[in-house]
Amino acid sequence: MAKPILLALVNDYDIVLEGLRGLLNASEPEIRVVEIDVRKGPRRRVDVTLLDTYGEDEDLGDRVRNLAANPRHGTIVVFSFSDQPTAVRRAMRAGAQGFVSKAVPAQEIIDGIAAAARGERVVLTRTSKRSAIDETLRWPGRDIGLTERESEVLSLLSTGMTNRELGDRLYVSENTIKTQLHHLYAKLNVRNRTQAASLAGQGILGGHRRRSESVY
Repeated sequence: MAKPILLALVNDYDIVLEGLRGLLNASEPEIRVVEIDVRKGPRRRVDVTLLDTYGEDEDLGDRVRNLAANPRHGTIVVFSFSDQPTAVRRAMRAGAQGFVSKAVPAQEIIDGIAAAARGERVVLTRTSKRSAIDETLRWPGRDIGLTERESEVLSLLSTGMTNRELGDRLYVSENTIKTQLHHLYAKLNVRNRTQAASLAGQGILGGHRRRSESVY
């Protein structure tokens, strides 16, 4: 039997990490999740680190470079709601071996991780508006009726970014951000971004990780 691919998962939110682990459990023994939420470097060398970009308030390129600088992280694969070519190029130029959209089918996600572990460059995106996110990939805020983009905007409000900066971060226009904020405020029953950010800080998006945790 071939050795399993040892995988680390990186994200700030418990619900995202659990969704990823649930999705990948079906791939055992080919892929084995051995560590989640790496912050100070993995406790052991892994073959692939899957970086979920949800709610990142750091530059994607810098985050990928920081992970790639430590050989214990193995191959870096970015896992994102975005399918924008600019995001793909930024991740790959920074040292990622792969970029996988959450809108591709679960088996393609698993196959993409396996291909990256073999040293292949992997780009799997799905631009169709009818593409569906796997049910196990439950984003923070879904249970209170927020879309993945609304919850991502909410998670970034505490950074103090302007609407233009939020748009640049999420690859949408400033007007789109204004519309998303309007919908977000209505759903949260708040009047402004300060009140919305306060709710996010109170845990409305779910558990937020601050320490590394091994699952090996």
